Amino acid sequence: MDSTLHPAAEPAIPLETAFRAAMRRLAATVTVISTRSESGLRHGMTATAVTSVSANPPAVLACVNRSAALHAQLGLGRRICINLLHCSQQRLSEVFSGALDGEARFSEGEWLSDSDGVPYLADAQANIFCEVEALHAYGTHSVCIGRVVRVECRSDVAPLVYQDGAYMCTGPLVTPQE
Repeated sequence: MDSTLHPAAEPAIPLETAFRAAMRRLAATVTVISTRSESGLRHGMTATAVTSVSANPPAVLACVNRSAALHAQLGLGRRICINLLHCSQQRLSEVFSGALDGEARFSEGEWLSDSDGVPYLADAQANIFCEVEALHAYGTHSVCIGRVVRVECRSDVAPLVYQDGAYMCTGPLVTPQE
């Protein structure tokens, strides 16, 4: 048995610390979730806890901390856009992670609005437009499930990824020549 995988006497690590360490090993595509409030203000935040739920009907989920300003804008029937960032958009991720606040965040990148007024990043890796169909509170977050109403995709595939506290760019795997 490999003792590096299962040490005989390992000091007790608090569960939350161990969980955070495990999650740092989970690579995730970086997104910016955007919406517009009823008063017309744009809201957005960086998120990596985003994944597909169903292909039929098309749906995604995003986990949003209840302390995030965007959280107050999430409600049943509200429209949001999940903008998957391209590997060239690290700065934009940092801006929407807190480098700027409120409307000032939208000074970074080329932002347009769809016919419902939802802001979306024009040159994102992909834009997934959704209508919020469910919100489930759990711990510090709400799980937001959005029914997909429209999708736009950029032709080159190179999403920005976050893992172990760092950004990285992805691309196709290189297969060794035989």
